[in-house]
Amino acid sequence: MRSADDPSLVTHHWSTLQLTEFCAVLTGSADEDEVLRLAVERASEALEAEIAAVVIEGEVRAHWGLAGDAAETETLRTIGSARSVRLAGLGEVHTFAARLGRGTGDFLVVGRLDLALAGPERQTVQAMAQLLSLVLRNLRALTAERSLREEQQVLLRDKEREAAERLALLEEVRNRQRLLEQLLTIQQAVAARHPLAQVLDAVTAGAAELLNHRPVLLVLADSSTARSLTVVSGDLAAVADHEAALKVAGRSIATGSHVSDDAVLTTPAGRTRLTAAPVSVGHEIAGSLVAVLDDAGADRFAEQQDLLVAFAQQASLALTDARTVEAVTQAQHDPVTGLPNRTLFLQRLREALAERRDDIVLFIDLDRFKSVNDSLGHRAGDALLAAVSRRIAQRLRAEDMAARIGGDEFAVLLRDITLDDAVRVAESLVESLRQPFRIAARDALIGASVGVSARNSADDTADDLLSNADVAMYTAKKRGASQVVVFEPQMLAETVERLDLVADLQRALQQGDLRLHYQPLVDLRSLRPVGVEALMRWTCPRRGVVPPDEFIGIAEESDLIVDMGLWALREGVRQLARWRCDFPGLGLNLNIAPRQLLDRDFVSHVADTLLIEGVPAAALTLELTETAMIRDPEMAGHQMTRLKDLGLRVAIDDFGTGYSSLSYLRRFPVDELKIDRSFINAMNRSAEDLALVRTVIDLAEALRLQTVAEGIEDADQLATLRTLGCRIGQGYHLSRPLVPTAAAEYLQTAQDKPRKAPTSPRPQPARR
Repeated sequence: MRSADDPSLVTHHWSTLQLTEFCAVLTGSADEDEVLRLAVERASEALEAEIAAVVIEGEVRAHWGLAGDAAETETLRTIGSARSVRLAGLGEVHTFAARLGRGTGDFLVVGRLDLALAGPERQTVQAMAQLLSLVLRNLRALTAERSLREEQQVLLRDKEREAAERLALLEEVRNRQRLLEQLLTIQQAVAARHPLAQVLDAVTAGAAELLNHRPVLLVLADSSTARSLTVVSGDLAAVADHEAALKVAGRSIATGSHVSDDAVLTTPAGRTRLTAAPVSVGHEIAGSLVAVLDDAGADRFAEQQDLLVAFAQQASLALTDARTVEAVTQAQHDPVTGLPNRTLFLQRLREALAERRDDIVLFIDLDRFKSVNDSLGHRAGDALLAAVSRRIAQRLRAEDMAARIGGDEFAVLLRDITLDDAVRVAESLVESLRQPFRIAARDALIGASVGVSARNSADDTADDLLSNADVAMYTAKKRGASQVVVFEPQMLAETVERLDLVADLQRALQQGDLRLHYQPLVDLRSLRPVGVEALMRWTCPRRGVVPPDEFIGIAEESDLIVDMGLWALREGVRQLARWRCDFPGLGLNLNIAPRQLLDRDFVSHVADTLLIEGVPAAALTLELTETAMIRDPEMAGHQMTRLKDLGLRVAIDDFGTGYSSLSYLRRFPVDELKIDRSFINAMNRSAEDLALVRTVIDLAEALRLQTVAEGIEDADQLATLRTLGCRIGQGYHLSRPLVPTAAAEYLQTAQDKPRKAPTSPRPQPARR
């Protein structure tokens, strides 16, 4: 279902308003050239087009957005049904040409550079062309009348003939004027959202009046019953042959074109013939407008057909607009939970705030919903959302209102309640949502974080309350699972700062301000480098050097980490490919965030990058934290298996600081354990930490895993690790993270001359 915020839902209502204004503008001028100029200007503006033109009798009479040189004129004159043309100075232009009446080569053409005209927009152009044709006929009739009046003074002998012609022309002018008035009235009724039946009756009645009071029927097809036909407006009893009328309507619907019955019926009122024009709803032919027309000469018959087409277009606009209104109404409720959506919630909240009572908003975000949705499937996810909505409703009063805002987010409007009571309601919701849900024959455990927002001043709007509750919910998320937080003004400043940081980080990624530094991974026995770890660094033009612990977490929260990780992968592997020309055995360690690992395209990105740069998979080690595996164990295991199938190595970073580490070693394909710096830093001062480091090294050896000690800051730590049998290490005592040129010099020096254990004074401990 479309969201009510989707602009396409109001496209047809917009089209009606544009046509109403188009008609009013054109009928305001009595000069044909001025009318043509206004037509192209208004058409270009309404459809946001770069060019528009009117071609009459093979001549470009008016244009907009064109230089008007001979090449452009020739291109437009012969455009025909082409959907695009190439124009000098503009390039390829998407075009659509609508003829000014049937059986004529005149047309209105509109063109856009960036986007082809969609179905409803083409329908609007056709309606504009029809209106322009009617206005031009009206003007030409007036011009002819004026010409006859002038000739009357010169040609007195033809007085009677001229009088007759003048009367005929005046009658045609009156008819055209009545047509324009009828069309304008119908368009205004559609724009004002009058009842659909009333608008359709106005279409058939207006057409009948201008067609010499002949019967006019609106016939719609029902696709659910083999396209059976139903007369929804007009007097079917006034049509002599019902079966023939429905047959002509069916042919028009089937072909999507204007059709006429071959049979001519002679009546006391004269010769008549059935004809029908298609009626559409959006992109689909939905029915036709059928009329009994006078068969009084080809010109008169063609004129009546054009008039019928004009009214059929009005019926199409009315039906399409009605369907749009219905879609908007339906779109105000969420199809999964049946709850109101964001649009309806904000509408009800605005109405509530107008009553000046003590209303409070809760913003609820589910914890761990994504893992359930991904592991059990979207159908189970929908069932879980529906169950959540029922539990929320059970905790509310009759006057309160719950809504699904989007994804796994819900909002609640608590009417006329104190802040303390609202917090108690929020806490009860959290407790309720922590209980297991029985979904797909399994118990699903989730939770919820809730933000609470009360009206702080009379100026607070519905959007303010919902936004503030969202900010408070985000703060609750940061404090841990299943928290309730009341909004405070300083939270908004923190959120703005966070968004500002995200924007700067986004610009840094786009403008190339991110850099990779490389910290050597050293064989602790020979003190020769065996690889490097790529570490992301950011120097912001406005903020200066931003520490990784300040921007990496923000990037993970905003999903920007996926793009940043892809950049780091490509940059790191590209650099490794250069270095391996001189250092063939060199490897690269790259940190991978949980969101990257769970991205379904991640493994293919890795494979493509290695292939492009010509680097063997075994030279790349991806470092994962236990958080990545805890978040969605099933998906993480699947992705890690795919990575291992490529030939990559997988390391567990910060080993020992997470949860269930030993169980994950048995469950996931791991090659390397990186002992967290906190244990390395304390092992020479704490027997417990020393024992833990020894245990990890012994465990890794038993499981045939490689160990890497992080954060080696002095010679004593290096000596202890060598004694314990740790094979690989990194830290400031061995080398700081280096820019690529400095890293290359380090690697070259280490290759030319074997290094001994450093004996320099120990530096101050610092994070890598």
